[in-house]
Amino acid sequence: MGAQRAWWAGLLVVVLLGCQAAGPAAPPPAPAAPPSNPAGAPSGAPATASGSEAPARALPAPLSPPVTVRVGVLASISDSGIYIGLERGYYRELGLELQVETIPDPNTIGAMVNTNQLEVGGYGVNANPFLAAARGIGVKMVADKGQYRPGFGYAALLVRPDLMDSGAIRTLADLRGHTLAKLSVCDSMDPPIQRVLERYGLTRDDVQLTYLSFPDMNVALANRAVDVAFQIEPLMTLAMERGIGRKLAGGEEVYPYQQVAALYYSPAFASRTDAAQRFMVAYVRALRDYNDAFGKGVGRAEVVQILAKHTTVKDIPLYDKLVPAGLDPDGRLNVQGIRDDLALFGRLGCITGEIADVSQVVDESFVNYALSVLGPYAR
Repeated sequence: MGAQRAWWAGLLVVVLLGCQAAGPAAPPPAPAAPPSNPAGAPSGAPATASGSEAPARALPAPLSPPVTVRVGVLASISDSGIYIGLERGYYRELGLELQVETIPDPNTIGAMVNTNQLEVGGYGVNANPFLAAARGIGVKMVADKGQYRPGFGYAALLVRPDLMDSGAIRTLADLRGHTLAKLSVCDSMDPPIQRVLERYGLTRDDVQLTYLSFPDMNVALANRAVDVAFQIEPLMTLAMERGIGRKLAGGEEVYPYQQVAALYYSPAFASRTDAAQRFMVAYVRALRDYNDAFGKGVGRAEVVQILAKHTTVKDIPLYDKLVPAGLDPDGRLNVQGIRDDLALFGRLGCITGEIADVSQVVDESFVNYALSVLGPYAR
């Protein structure tokens, strides 16, 4: 089993935690523009406009001398806004020299951002930054780095095929009495799982939660050690290809637009407006290239080459099968969803001590500046 686990681990994409359903060979459809104020969707996003890829105004002048920006990443597809902008020179064009460091533990990235050891970091949306803010640490959540957007539901509940064939589990309503694997206690999978349970009149006492790494989830499904697993790409696609799991429901079905991960600025970097604003302009430009590639098929081959170079998904044909991470092309955060999830973490007992209000941590001013320069994305 050790060799099997190692094989899976080599294919793992780490999605920001505390965290992509096998799709067709063709690229996923372009994400539908959300209604003006859908439940759980970001509010206040600018209206889309035709031809808005052209900047609304000239790009800001590059900083001179250039500013070094230390960035912590997990080498996941959801880090595309960093990697694409790095390879295409968007950051350097604005006088920013990126030092990108791969750090496999999201909690370590968070701690380093909080203490100004990193200027920028991408990790999960959980209680930690709000607990830090309550202690007087001025970390800021500034942009999207992972949502379950339509066509980009990059995580899903997988069920063992034998249970589906026997009729034991056909729908989400059949989870009672079954073993459900998730990554860890109090992680970003708790909000969608809670929504499923409440939708079908179930409680956490009705399922047996077990905590496994993503590679071990596939091992456990294959060995019939668990019944259902909340799995991510590319491991979900590989599980389905190998017949050890079938899709029960995608992340975008159980919790559309959940803010799974975000981009954070350190207290010191957030206070340096000239560099922080320019960083966001470059980041949003890269997010748009990503959405052009996977939503519209524009420049897709080149973007895939960039991601294969930098992320843990090295197998280029696999990009034709997996569903990539959902990244808002305007960088917008689902602020109301963040509020809802923090309230849930409180009810689940995941939060101890004083916690800062969302408004003390979420700072949309940098995205607003980027959109004033770039204009809204043409969907």
